[in-house]
Amino acid sequence: MADIWKHLPDALRGNIEARTGTVTVAVPPTAGTVSDFAATLKTPKGLVFCKAVREDNPGAWMHRLESVVNSVLPPDIAPRLLWKVEADGWLALGFEHVPGRHADLSPGSDDLPLVAATLETLAGTLTPAPPLRAFSLADRWSGQDFWHNLGSRHRDRLDPWTAARLNTLVLAERDAPELIDGKTLVHTDLTGSNLLVHGDAVHVVDWAFPAPGAAWADTAYMIIRLIEAGHTPGQAERWADGVSLWRAAPARSVTAFGAILTGLWTFRAAETPGRPWDALSAVGLAWLRHRLG
Repeated sequence: MADIWKHLPDALRGNIEARTGTVTVAVPPTAGTVSDFAATLKTPKGLVFCKAVREDNPGAWMHRLESVVNSVLPPDIAPRLLWKVEADGWLALGFEHVPGRHADLSPGSDDLPLVAATLETLAGTLTPAPPLRAFSLADRWSGQDFWHNLGSRHRDRLDPWTAARLNTLVLAERDAPELIDGKTLVHTDLTGSNLLVHGDAVHVVDWAFPAPGAAWADTAYMIIRLIEAGHTPGQAERWADGVSLWRAAPARSVTAFGAILTGLWTFRAAETPGRPWDALSAVGLAWLRHRLG
């Protein structure tokens, strides 16, 4: 048995095993996680994926939100939440285990049409957004001044192209909350590692940061990840044209989305240089150069 299971408090393990039976193996995931514990558990009742967090962890609220949002997600898209356990200052969530590998987002991947179809299904099913106590994208991004702060505090870190368009980016960022508002529940953190592919099926996992927003927003997030995976911005946008909700997105709204998201990453890169912020800032800026010329 993996030692990670033994490191959990006795009371937490006991409460989990009261639901699953004795855990004989705990296998950690291959991709990173913000949880204090994450593993696939082998139990007499079958496999279950468990993530757990200390209740004093600043990210514990995301696990609570995920436990609430799970009940409104499409059952053929997101793994079901089987149980929630709170014990000894910990919160643990147990999800049905779904087979699959992380989606390959590289150019030419056979997974790309499946991902596009999944985005259509998600937006269609989650519009209108179910009633949840979750900040909307508009609320989340309201009042942000990333580009203004970059200009006043880190102008020396801006390349000539960005510095020349700073006013445009400031204005786009200020318009973004209104332009990305909407009535669809969006994931807001779609990456290859949050998409599990098995045959023709795709499951979307890690619903820790959902928000009501524009129906095309998750496709816009995915464009960033496609550029990160080796697509040119033009190639990524042509892929997105296969998603009908994206085709209906106003160009000004998409540019504002890219401006505020890239502003966030560029500001974080200026404040704390290094991965992942430097890399994400570079990807976002590549997309903005494509859109703004």
